[in-house]
Amino acid sequence: MTESDAGLADQLVRWMAENRPGLDALMSQEGSRAVHEEFMLAEGGTLPDRATRIERARGASARAWMRHLGRGLTAVWPDAEPELADKLERWTGAHRERLEALVLEERAIAERRGASGDPLADDRDAELAAHCRLFAEGLATLSESLAASPESPPDFSRRLATWARSQEGHRREIEAEAVAAWGAAPHPGAEQPMTAAPETDEARVREAASVWAHVQVLAEALEHTLATRPEASA
Repeated sequence: MTESDAGLADQLVRWMAENRPGLDALMSQEGSRAVHEEFMLAEGGTLPDRATRIERARGASARAWMRHLGRGLTAVWPDAEPELADKLERWTGAHRERLEALVLEERAIAERRGASGDPLADDRDAELAAHCRLFAEGLATLSESLAASPESPPDFSRRLATWARSQEGHRREIEAEAVAAWGAAPHPGAEQPMTAAPETDEARVREAASVWAHVQVLAEALEHTLATRPEASA
């Protein structure tokens, strides 16, 4: 299959892999910001516990991946405007409260579906799913090609998330493959200072693999959701 024959998801995954140095730079930026915020809190007398530290590191990694994905989408999606990636970065950065609301919504959905027995994994999946939904909502808000759609940005995001949830088994397989591959090799973000008190290598690999699995399924969900979006009425 040639690159021109590949679907959007395959093109995105290929672009992200071929532009790994760009991801590393974004990881460094987001990791440094996370460390700075942690030190600022410590100076104010607030010492983050392990769960908070992991959550902060995860958020930094997810933001770096979403920025990387946005750049990839701008590069390979025919309907993307040249400035789409920059717009997405500014929009998602300005909507942290929306992200928090989406995290709560994803946690509620997870509770209704039934806990997995691993609270840390459940919280991780809810947070990462929220990052994916925020990305999709931003895309539907900013993309000129989606402006004529009768579907609102939140509805576009929800439809994407519903499809992504249906791929949970596939996502778990991607995550397991990444854990096996990265257990003895460098992985995205491995060298970045994601927190002031790093987790063990095993925990960092698990976190990195989970983020990557959500990103790959997000790429696949974008292909599906964009291809099936409702047309505007004539």
